[in-house]
Amino acid sequence: MPTIETPTAVVEQFRRDIERNVLRARNGLKHLAGVGRVEVGCSAKELVWERDKVRLYRYDSDHRSLAPPILIVMSLVSKPYIVDLRPGNSFVESLLERGLDVYLLDWGIPDAADADNTLETYCDEYLPYAAVAAMRESARDEIHVLGYCLGGLLSAVFAAGHPEIPLRSLTLLATPVNFAEMGAMTTMVRDERLDLNQFVDATGNIPSEVMLRAVNLMRVTGQASTYAALLDQLDNSEYIAAHQAMHGWATDHIPFPGACFRQIAVSMVRENRLAENRLVTGRGRIDLASITCPVLNVVGLKDYLVPVAANEPILSLIPQLEDLRFDTGHIGLVVGGKAHRSFIPVLVDWLVDHSEELA
Repeated sequence: MPTIETPTAVVEQFRRDIERNVLRARNGLKHLAGVGRVEVGCSAKELVWERDKVRLYRYDSDHRSLAPPILIVMSLVSKPYIVDLRPGNSFVESLLERGLDVYLLDWGIPDAADADNTLETYCDEYLPYAAVAAMRESARDEIHVLGYCLGGLLSAVFAAGHPEIPLRSLTLLATPVNFAEMGAMTTMVRDERLDLNQFVDATGNIPSEVMLRAVNLMRVTGQASTYAALLDQLDNSEYIAAHQAMHGWATDHIPFPGACFRQIAVSMVRENRLAENRLVTGRGRIDLASITCPVLNVVGLKDYLVPVAANEPILSLIPQLEDLRFDTGHIGLVVGGKAHRSFIPVLVDWLVDHSEELA
């Protein structure tokens, strides 16, 4: 027989439905208005080195038990707080909890003074100095380097061009190598009839709005599914907070230094030199096969920004390489519940296995 609800139960259900709808309306309005933005990048850290706009931070920890330190290298076109998004949803927290000594390289926000920065500026000046500063601060003679997205590309070029820097390991997350497979983002740039200076603004850099439009070309479908999930979760304040933080980072681009953009556009997008292992910089030919430390390559099978095919050549270019593929997207490698349950523990385990206990 069907259950007959009492008047009290009906009234209680009615009350819960009203409260849920009020909460959904309130969260929806706050989200649309941009009110009550959540705090990001909350883990305590100390500035230990700086040069020009570049800052090197060391995260605070009471239980550093592993060596050597790890240097996180981010993209040039987005802010670095994605690796320390929110308490409980932080890649940095996961590294610290396992006893690793964690450093973050923040490129800063470029202006006219940085328009002439090239690959050499980042890979041959800032990165080597930052790596040495981190080793000196930790009193160690080796270092792990972990690069995310374009930061992975910079890290690989740095590692190949600077054998004098003693790397314990190199981790590449969602790193583009074959720009012919980058889809709509690079289609226009590949046309050699296009004057690359058309993208440059009065500061000599590529405006953040241009970078955001290029990224949006790649994620139309993803945006639709994301907003559908958001509508379904409007009564979940924690979900809203997490969405705000991730969406905020995904749209929080910074200008791309003009000289570096033109260099990458010609040598990597139009001529595909990195994928063919014939990239030439101020250090000469960059031979990725010369990287002798253990390398971990990590990709997301659902990555719309750096598709698997765009990363594929790295598998044959670097000899000591382990390859991990996870069923997730670009951001999902480092943030989100699934990342912290499934992906991040595997990455951290690999780093721990390639570290040593402190006496």
